[in-house]
Amino acid sequence: MPALAPHVIVQASNRVSHRELRRLFGSPDTWDGGQGNIRISTSDIWHCEKSFVAIVPAMDPFQSRLQQRAMRNPYKPHADNTAGRVKIGLGLLCFVGVVMFFTSGSSSGTVVAPKLRKDAGYFEQQAAALPPTPMSVMTFNIRFASANDGWNSWDHRKEHLIDLINRYKPTVMGTQEGLKDQLAEIHSKLHGNYDRFGVEREANGEFEQIFYDTDVVTKLDGGNYWLSDNPEVPGVTAWDAPCVRMVTWCKFELKATKQHFVFINTQFDHRSERSRVNSAKLIWRRIQDTWEPSMPVFVVGDFNTYRHTSVYSYLTSDPAGPQFAEAWKTADKAIGDVSYTYHGWAGVDNDGEKVPEVVRAANHIDWILYRPTTMKVVSTEVVTESRNGRYPSDHYPIHAHILFPSTKDVPAAV
Repeated sequence: MPALAPHVIVQASNRVSHRELRRLFGSPDTWDGGQGNIRISTSDIWHCEKSFVAIVPAMDPFQSRLQQRAMRNPYKPHADNTAGRVKIGLGLLCFVGVVMFFTSGSSSGTVVAPKLRKDAGYFEQQAAALPPTPMSVMTFNIRFASANDGWNSWDHRKEHLIDLINRYKPTVMGTQEGLKDQLAEIHSKLHGNYDRFGVEREANGEFEQIFYDTDVVTKLDGGNYWLSDNPEVPGVTAWDAPCVRMVTWCKFELKATKQHFVFINTQFDHRSERSRVNSAKLIWRRIQDTWEPSMPVFVVGDFNTYRHTSVYSYLTSDPAGPQFAEAWKTADKAIGDVSYTYHGWAGVDNDGEKVPEVVRAANHIDWILYRPTTMKVVSTEVVTESRNGRYPSDHYPIHAHILFPSTKDVPAAV
């Protein structure tokens, strides 16, 4: 928060409304000659319902104007509110008196009574009542570029895929299966100011890349580890998995609120159940070993397993696991009534008849998991669009609109 000029803080009677204060003293931008050092709020940020808090610079010119305006525009309450008139008059007299007291005897403009002066810590504390911050998260298995895909090859679908990302404009996005040249092409054509992070899981291999909007977040840290008994060793297969599997993670700061969160992107093995179970446990151990329990965390990716499996249960409901919430299940609005997120280029035709509610989305394998569960998911969408019968990938992307908790629930970094 920017430094404030020398000031005192005065809270007046809650019988003096914001409108009445403006009538008496004019608009806030005129109170200090347009210097912007005086603020007034009737919002929850100050916890003053129908009251006001004025931050008054300790400047004699303002004191003089305040008195003059109070004299020119005396407050005239309704005739049947004698008691209220007395209390309001006393409140305004106290207000002017406090300003006069704390601005007198100080030619330098400093405040002489430290008890009413609030330092930066006060304002950080009050910022806890700021509303939740809107952001969005996406997970997208983009399918590696392969000439064997024919009609669905990268050259035929890339423009649609990039356009889709630009329209949804995620704050942070995890992609799976992307190759170096694919990811570079996507990055070069994204609108806005995006950056990306991640390494190949093996030489000339696929990435679990993280893209992020630098207008909204700042990357504070990031890393990679492999899903094996030797997580720091690149390119290792383990636990009966035929493919190398890995995790890419970033720690971000929301620029608007200075709150931190961790974003983890992965792809579990498509064949080995043992690998998927051990991968889930390894990710949870790393979270526990690296960040405090209060750190907000997103884990996104292609988990290659369904909701009825032990892997999903471990991640979402097992007391021994992280007990993450899942964005599709908790969303106020779930968009895209399909039972599969991997459709194998068949799109919605892969669903057959519309599935009953009890099994709706049971076969999603692409998830957005998160903590704390107090985070509000406004909407989650399985994006099922196609162009001329062609889909941007063999997986549907998942996009969620999130309200990141207020700083009252998730404090800003010190």
